[in-house]
Amino acid sequence: MREFEQHILTAQQYDNATLLVPKSISHGGNLGRSVAFAQLVATWANTCTNPHIRTPLPMDDPQMLERFVSRLYGLTAAYCADQIVAKDGKTNLRRALLEAAKPRIEAMSERRFNRVAKGRLTELIFLNRARKQFHSATYRGQPSVADLKDPQRHGNLIVQAREMNALIRNILKAQNLIQPDFDRLKPLLDREKFPLGHLLHETFQNTAEHAYLDSSGRIPAKGVRCLLIAPWYCQPDSLQPDRFVSAEHPGLAAYFKGLRERAGVRDRSLVHFLELSLFDTGLGFAETIRPSLDPAVSDANCVKECFRDHVSSKPGPNSGLGLGRVLSHVNSLGGFIRVRTSTTEAFFLSSEETDASLAPHVVADLPKVCGTTLTIAIPLEQFAVRNVLVRY
Repeated sequence: MREFEQHILTAQQYDNATLLVPKSISHGGNLGRSVAFAQLVATWANTCTNPHIRTPLPMDDPQMLERFVSRLYGLTAAYCADQIVAKDGKTNLRRALLEAAKPRIEAMSERRFNRVAKGRLTELIFLNRARKQFHSATYRGQPSVADLKDPQRHGNLIVQAREMNALIRNILKAQNLIQPDFDRLKPLLDREKFPLGHLLHETFQNTAEHAYLDSSGRIPAKGVRCLLIAPWYCQPDSLQPDRFVSAEHPGLAAYFKGLRERAGVRDRSLVHFLELSLFDTGLGFAETIRPSLDPAVSDANCVKECFRDHVSSKPGPNSGLGLGRVLSHVNSLGGFIRVRTSTTEAFFLSSEETDASLAPHVVADLPKVCGTTLTIAIPLEQFAVRNVLVRY
């Protein structure tokens, strides 16, 4: 993640700098890398006066253009930036890329997940002003402008935990996982308790409030939101703290070591995670909750407040649920959460010695980013050795 921070700093320092976006990126065990790269692209497009993005794409290869926008970072570049320059250094590919993305956006809305999955990775993308912006798998209807401006009305249109559980199950099936891999996930996809459904519902609902409005309470012309679902195999050597966080984290190395030991991982065996990530180009956690706090509160303290129990920026009967429940769910499942928003990165790490109220590891005064990325990683080895199910 540290290289992304350096790129964002460059965008702030050099207004007319050019960002080179490759045709593809490698995850290399870096959970959250896809959404972090998309946040970098969106920040670049929103920071520079003349957002100029170059690609190695040819101007006359429709298949390669379609492949580029089939990934979140590519579609974010095409949607947010004014210019997406081809390999020749002069052709603007933006219109062609957006046209190439249409069939995939249609497949998302129609739940044809076999057309959406890219191997083990599935990204459901929501674009402001798109004809089918809100996919039927996540919304019971198309929210109106008034719905988006009212957190209660907006939240009531998001499908409940049971439907979210079915969504995850259907996406994983579309990824054509081999049976042993799917079996690892079965405890998390319980049809009666649906722990993953509850986790995704809480996360999706509590991040929706800051995702669609700007600082003036309006819906911007350009806006992106994404839900990413992916089971990963990670090489043990790739699970290094500096690949996940922007500064030293006191417990992450020990967490990875303990995970491998408890799961019986030896030598070159792979470590399995399920990643659930959300990305948006909206206000972010800090700016959303600040009006309910002291305006002088720092970004870092605002983010900490978001994850406390019974803290909410929303009035009404559903206030106070907030992201504290998300943290509690993830803690019960032995996972971790990374949040990057505004000038702050927060990392929440589960521990058998602490409860869900564990204070996050927060890095403040980072380069300011657009919107929010939130990555939840759940290790799957534990479900082979102990029965872990969250009670709701």
